[in-house]
Amino acid sequence: MYLTLSFLLPFFLFGQQYFVTTILDSSLNVDDALALDKAGNLYGSHYMGTSVYKLTPSGELSIFATGFNTPNGLAFNSLEELYVVDNQGNRIYKLDKNGVFLDTVTISNPSGIIKSHDSDTMIFTHYMGNHISKLAPDGVISSWHSGGLLNGPVGLCYDDSANLYVGNFTDREVYRVKENNLEYVATIPGPTNGSMRYLGFITYAHGWIYGTSFNLGRIYRVHPAYIDSVELFSGNSRGSQDGHISVAQFDQPNGILASKTGDTLYVSDFRTGNIRMIAPFSTAIDADWDQHRFSVFPNPASDFVELQTEESLHHGEFYLYEQTGKLLRKKIGQHGRHFRLDISELPSGVYQLVIRENGKAHQMRILKD
Repeated sequence: MYLTLSFLLPFFLFGQQYFVTTILDSSLNVDDALALDKAGNLYGSHYMGTSVYKLTPSGELSIFATGFNTPNGLAFNSLEELYVVDNQGNRIYKLDKNGVFLDTVTISNPSGIIKSHDSDTMIFTHYMGNHISKLAPDGVISSWHSGGLLNGPVGLCYDDSANLYVGNFTDREVYRVKENNLEYVATIPGPTNGSMRYLGFITYAHGWIYGTSFNLGRIYRVHPAYIDSVELFSGNSRGSQDGHISVAQFDQPNGILASKTGDTLYVSDFRTGNIRMIAPFSTAIDADWDQHRFSVFPNPASDFVELQTEESLHHGEFYLYEQTGKLLRKKIGQHGRHFRLDISELPSGVYQLVIRENGKAHQMRILKD
């Protein structure tokens, strides 16, 4: 017997609240799949372009490899070799850690890809063919699943028990993949009218499957132990507003990926090409806090930034984060209206500064030259 649950806007998760921040706002678009290497570098594909990009934890963006047709799914093997699925190019490429092409496999219409939980065999989906195949380390391809339940499959993820899940782009249905069959898990909501009701990618973190409702501008999560246990995690109206997950906006969220710890989610946007980060903060955050207005200068800065508030802080707390959500510095009990933050020893890149007082918080980006 299954219990069907439906919730809206769960603002708390494991006693924490989550905040959405734009970590890549660039003309170099990342609009599709995402992948992380062991060093914390984030990779993203530009489906409507020809390149795969690399974003370092300090915010430095570069072209990792180019020359693709429609780069789609991304996944690393245990040797840190990156597999790039070229959907309309009908290829799967293997690249080394420097972006050098190592191998090419010709295959019809591949889409998503993931490393098998117990080997370097890669599991990938065929979007038009509606089936799932395996790619062995020696390049041999074997068919695994096919049939009517698959409907434009793209997204793939594993849970903590090594159960594999697949998401249908076309009808937004999520299935658990077994050796001999597919088990229905849930349907991610989509627009109530029109034909473009797509599910982008899926990822797993802390007991939940997260999926992007492509043309609804929302991110949902599913509890895989129950049929159709779906919650709206973030996104209200379509847009690009950062802030608390209750007010943040997404335009056409597509790629989604959990960090290694599962505490941070990365989301690519198909329309804007931006990457958004959903990360927790340990105290309550109010995205509309206007009790104090803040300014920071110079920004960009080389050695230090000056912080100014319109009204004095009495028990202020300052937190400086990397783009990955890693806490770098913390100052407790600050008071006054003017503060200086030394950033001289930090590498060049983009950082997030959070100022808290009395259970509220204000967030701003700092660019280090």
